Amino acid sequence: MRLVYDLQAMECLLTIPGGGQDREIQRMTIAEAIPVIEGERRRRRPKWKRYYHSHREKELARQRRYRAEHREQVREYNRQYYQARKRQKALANGQAVLVQEAAG
Repeated sequence: MRLVYDLQAMECLLTIPGGGQDREIQRMTIAEAIPVIEGERRRRRPKWKRYYHSHREKELARQRRYRAEHREQVREYNRQYYQARKRQKALANGQAVLVQEAAG
């Protein structure tokens, strides 16, 4: 018996799969196989997902850099944003009280 990772079926098998004679068999250690398997999984993702994952780190780095360079603007934006949220919640709660009073 052999432990085989079938790249076409994307599964580990204890024996050579049927029709395995026409497939290329490559011997490698588990440490070598893990990056190959991960690369194969990545390659099989939809194109938009591959793009998203490859550019996500760049975008996060850009956001961190911007926030570090514009601390005051970000702080002011967040302050205004949360104040607006509080005002909207207060209005919504006030309306709920008015509706209950009108119904009662």
